[in-house]
Amino acid sequence: MASNDSGRWDAIMAAFDRIVALDPSAREAALAGLAPEVGDQVRRMLAAGELTGILDGGPLGLAAASAPPSATLAAGDTIGGFVIDRLLGRGGMGEVYLATRDDPSFRQQVALKLLRVDMAVDEKLFARERRMLARLDHPHIAHFIDGGVTPEGRLWMAMAYVEGETMSAWVARTNPSLADRLAVFRQVCEAAGHAHANLIVHRDIKPSNILIDRQGRARLLDFGVASLAEDPDRSGITGGVLTLHYASPEQLTAGPVTVATDIHALGLVLYTLLADTQPWGDSGSPLSTLVRRIVEDEVRGPSRAEARGAAAIPASLLAGDLDAIVLKALRKDPAERYPSVAALLADLDAYAEFRPVAARSATTGYRIKRFLRRYRWQVAAAAAVLVTLTGGIIATTRQANIAEAERDRALAEARRADSIVQTLTLALAQGGSSGDLTFRQTLDQTAKRLLETLDGSDRSGATANAVADLYIFVQDAKSAQGFIDAALAKGIGKDSPLETARLMASLADVEVSIGEMDRAPGLLDQAEALLPPGTPESEAARESIISTRASLARRSGDLDQAIALIGDLDRAERAFGGDRSQVLVRYNNLLVYLIEANRLAEADAVFARADKLLATPGLGDTIQGLGLDQLRAAVLMRTDRNGQAGEVLRRVIERRRRLYGESPALASDLSLYARQQLAEGKPDAAAAAAGEARPMLAQFLGEASVPVVLQDLVLAQIMAEQGNLAPARAQIAKVEAAAAAIPPLAPQLELTRAVIELAARDKPAASAALDKARAGFEAMGPAGAFGVQSVAKTRARVDKLP
Repeated sequence: MASNDSGRWDAIMAAFDRIVALDPSAREAALAGLAPEVGDQVRRMLAAGELTGILDGGPLGLAAASAPPSATLAAGDTIGGFVIDRLLGRGGMGEVYLATRDDPSFRQQVALKLLRVDMAVDEKLFARERRMLARLDHPHIAHFIDGGVTPEGRLWMAMAYVEGETMSAWVARTNPSLADRLAVFRQVCEAAGHAHANLIVHRDIKPSNILIDRQGRARLLDFGVASLAEDPDRSGITGGVLTLHYASPEQLTAGPVTVATDIHALGLVLYTLLADTQPWGDSGSPLSTLVRRIVEDEVRGPSRAEARGAAAIPASLLAGDLDAIVLKALRKDPAERYPSVAALLADLDAYAEFRPVAARSATTGYRIKRFLRRYRWQVAAAAAVLVTLTGGIIATTRQANIAEAERDRALAEARRADSIVQTLTLALAQGGSSGDLTFRQTLDQTAKRLLETLDGSDRSGATANAVADLYIFVQDAKSAQGFIDAALAKGIGKDSPLETARLMASLADVEVSIGEMDRAPGLLDQAEALLPPGTPESEAARESIISTRASLARRSGDLDQAIALIGDLDRAERAFGGDRSQVLVRYNNLLVYLIEANRLAEADAVFARADKLLATPGLGDTIQGLGLDQLRAAVLMRTDRNGQAGEVLRRVIERRRRLYGESPALASDLSLYARQQLAEGKPDAAAAAAGEARPMLAQFLGEASVPVVLQDLVLAQIMAEQGNLAPARAQIAKVEAAAAAIPPLAPQLELTRAVIELAARDKPAASAALDKARAGFEAMGPAGAFGVQSVAKTRARVDKLP
């Protein structure tokens, strides 16, 4: 509402509700009894309610019934050098004719608008408007050609004739896709923006003023008609005509008409395009209801339109960003709408590019959703890369578990992209009405809702698998386990053996990742038995099952069996077909297992195969390609090729930072580089890398995570190597309890203590710490081999102490 005087507005609405039901003859008497400021507004609203469009109603304040009948021009009549061909349409404002320029050397068809004789317009105003309209030169605006006044005093305007159909007719005939609807709407916005840049406000943008030509291009019509029908003495105030269903609140409350008025109309056009209805009810709604809705009621997003039964675009595709864009354009207060058409277009661009839109609160959860959607495969692949590979014991840390739990099946399965995207849209975008909800809260609510609504269909099974994958992505294996258990119990996806097999395989994988391995073998057997024979989808799913069997073998301590299961790269490449992302992830997983098993001599053959694939232009800069280079550096460090490892890491860090910015993977690169630089005897460079890695790791993984605790131990070593003994001792004291409580980190804690005592030149204390570190690393088996090497190198330095 434009006015802040709620009492005045209540009086206006009460009077309007009472008078609108009266006969026209009784209205005048009732209006006469009102206070002038109330009566004027009620009169304006009553008049507005009688209108349906520029050519279907008269100026505000004139009853449509009082308009004199318009004379009809006959074919062959001439106006302003144009010969009338035929009548195209007639309304309360006048008539529209198809006409042809009367010039044998230049044939031009126009739509000639002839306004009613009683619509007198100041000729100076008309001359000004003609000059302004002539400046409009845009491919999506019906071009103004000429205008004038007939000898009888009737105003006429000739516009370029567009052979096409109204937007509403185009939608009804072609049932366009969401992308096509948005493309046409963009064209309308660009037309309106061009007019605004030329200081022209349309005032009556609506579907019937938008024609779609035979090439599917939009043309915005009737620029200038509204302003020419305006009372010249009320410049800047609500124009003389409007269409009630597409009017803005300020047009009904005597507010100023500005660019914001057109923004509101564009919001209504977009709403209609998306919902196949408009928000204020049909033309049969009572007038008082329509006006009250426009001025007072808040609009629900197009995904929640009351009459969505026959809508062609699913609500799940509209909820969230598109709802928010529409609702911002339709704010009651003009100051709260988009400040310009350019700002509206910028949000549409952000939506199309999966960036956060300005119309929605920039909450962390919302930004995560958009990041997931925009970079779904980069994020998916990042989840499969070891987040950190330092200290020789990382292969046994939580990050190695993440690499398994989230690899092929999690978010990295490109063939399941559509399911993931649909689920993100359904599960997360619908959180637009609950801006305070976190990503996890929204996911939990959606999972619960889906368990109640999904059925046994293939599509439902794919959606259930996608929800499970999202739980795995946020590292909540327990929730994933509970969701899949419930989905299987309810028979979700039961009609699809493939989707049921995927659910069972996912459940087995989740349970292996959390150490509950009793059911896993049986689930994997059932899943494999369900797979339809001979289909590409089944073969790819079978490879995921094999990956989980390998993980199960690794968990039981049989790394050789794990490597044997996923080591047949020829088979994997055939199963994954042209899905290079899947193949690269498999190379990654096999290399992780080889590092854990200390079978480093076999890594070079895997890298050679990977390098052939990475030679494909652009593939080396994917997350998968960068992850393989990180593993390459880890192998080089373990095989005493530390200098080469540094060169690889520097290239990886530069490329990943440039391409993807801050991320867990970049933190992992920096952490590994810090260890490499420390081994090179360059503690200052190591300190710089570790100092950048540490806050990034904490941001993405949490302060209590294993990589952060490990990084704190590395920082303590660096401080000691720099000769800063007091800070080094303070640093190790800060993390000692946390590191000691994590069995894989206990040997690293002792190695760090030994480095500090070495810097303090306390040979007995350093030697004692090294003994404990060596015992711990040896107890880890092959996975502790690099740690044993590190102990040996440190021992050599300690032995040199006097």
